[in-house]
Amino acid sequence: MSKSVNLSLDGRSQQVTAMGSTVGDILDAEGITVGEHDVVAPGLDEQVTDGSSISVQFGRPLELDVDGDKQTYWVTSTKVADALGEIGRRFAGADLSTSRGGTIDREGLQLSIVTPKKLTFALAGKKPVTRNVTALTVSDALQEMGVELDKHDVTRPARGAEVTDGDKIVFTDVRVVTKKVKGETVDFGTVNQDDASMLEGDTEVVRSGATGLRNVTYRLVFRNGELKVRKVVSQDVLRAPVDELVKVGTKAAPAPTSNYVPGGSVWDAIAACESGGNWAANTGNGYYGGLQFNLGTWRAYGGVSRPDLTSREYQISIAEKVRAASGGYGAWPHCGAGH
Repeated sequence: MSKSVNLSLDGRSQQVTAMGSTVGDILDAEGITVGEHDVVAPGLDEQVTDGSSISVQFGRPLELDVDGDKQTYWVTSTKVADALGEIGRRFAGADLSTSRGGTIDREGLQLSIVTPKKLTFALAGKKPVTRNVTALTVSDALQEMGVELDKHDVTRPARGAEVTDGDKIVFTDVRVVTKKVKGETVDFGTVNQDDASMLEGDTEVVRSGATGLRNVTYRLVFRNGELKVRKVVSQDVLRAPVDELVKVGTKAAPAPTSNYVPGGSVWDAIAACESGGNWAANTGNGYYGGLQFNLGTWRAYGGVSRPDLTSREYQISIAEKVRAASGGYGAWPHCGAGH
């Protein structure tokens, strides 16, 4: 005998007339197949009469991806928010790939969820701060903080790494620029040449150095605003620099005479007057040795090193040259008078 019943499928009601005495009979008559995940009320074996109501809620798979952790649930709710409530996981404050008001058809739904996390950020050398952000990866978290990454920037952990609650993210702002400089001065170098004819400690500039000139392109790398790398990538030398050439003495100096050496020569008398007879005298006044030579006179007559660093006999040998050239002891006007 046919029955007129109210049939609700996923909340959509309709009046149907079908032959049968049980809920299962009516559903079979309407071509409705139910599975293990579907909910039917009353039960399939329950009797029906005219005016009975039958409700069928079809089960559907809800595939959740929560921060990369995947799990499938069977739900009968047709709205995302209701389905999350059905499984007891509402995910307050999370970002959902489908809105909470979105529908779930009988084929089911794949739903990605990113939960809020408490993260610490050290951004571009600044003092670390802690914030709650909804992010799955380091890159996502930095974007939430207003940081736009470019290809040179460095993050720790790597920008694609997934984050979990309590993680610390360090961001280094790396900026690479190219700088062109025209007419840049190039410093000259110094080349030292050993000279065995000169005493140790003595030097002589044989050739003066000259700066060069070039147009140059630099690659500059800044990390958190500080210049860390400065590299020449190309250059056009307009004038090559010329190295300074310096002779460096390697000859051991004669043993110095440190005190007055007795003697009856005129030179001993002049030394006694000039320096108190101290052949190693160096008072810092620009005059050296027992006979108080200045360096100009000393070197003009072939003296090596400094007078105070040479022997009495060597100083006298230079003094004899001076006396011969000047025709007397006039180079020592005070102490040489009368000799």
